[in-house]
Amino acid sequence: MDEYIVIALFILWYSFSLVVSETVGRKKKIGAEWSFFICMIFSPVIGYLVIRFSKDKQLT
Repeated sequence: MDEYIVIALFILWYSFSLVVSETVGRKKKIGAEWSFFICMIFSPVIGYLVIRFSKDKQLT
C-alpha cells in the first residue's frame, strides 16, 4: 500500500513540475528545461517562485 502512495506522489510532483515549467518557464530566460529541473529537485512551489522572479526573455 505504501508503494502506491509513493508512486502517486511522484506522479503528482512530476505533473506539477511539468505544468509549471511549460507555462511559466517557457516565457523566462531560464527556459523550460532548467525550470523543470529546478521544480523536480526542490519542489514545484519553490520552482515557481524562482522562475517567476527570473528575467523575461528578450524579444529579438
